Amino acid sequence: MKNIKLFILAISLILFVGTNAYSQKDSSRSKDKLKKVVKEKLMERVGLDESTADKLIEMTAENRKILKDLQKKRKELAEYIFDNPNNSDIGSKLDDLFDVENKINKARSDHYLNLKSFLTPSQIAKSMVFQKDLLKFMKKEMDKKKKGKKNKDRDDSGENFNRGEGRPDFFE
Repeated sequence: MKNIKLFILAISLILFVGTNAYSQKDSSRSKDKLKKVVKEKLMERVGLDESTADKLIEMTAENRKILKDLQKKRKELAEYIFDNPNNSDIGSKLDDLFDVENKINKARSDHYLNLKSFLTPSQIAKSMVFQKDLLKFMKKEMDKKKKGKKNKDRDDSGENFNRGEGRPDFFE
């Protein structure tokens, strides 16, 4: 169950960070290019055909939306509970919180069962590893971009010294 949660979290973060991290002046072209590269690498590393990769990406995106809404609701309920522990309706809020947490677990479990319907356990595991690597890569690139902006502000030549270093081999 823990692996399922990590898998879904990784997919969610990858899709969210991936679409936002590379938004530039021509964001639609950049996003399309990023999606294409991610899809190709997913197909290569997991051993999927194009239609299966599309199905995996689509199902993961749908699940991410569901989880995002539920996690937002969970956060709001938790904040209310922490801020108002002596309120008269705290019991119903606690019940709501645990209901939302059960829905989150159910959504993750359902997603895993759906994946099992068209992927082998090995492919699911490989996709989890790929997504973990991709998440690390995206985080590293975002950190470089932030550092690059800081360096660019300080550097007279305007060059970004961090460009292209440390990319994992799956993006080469």
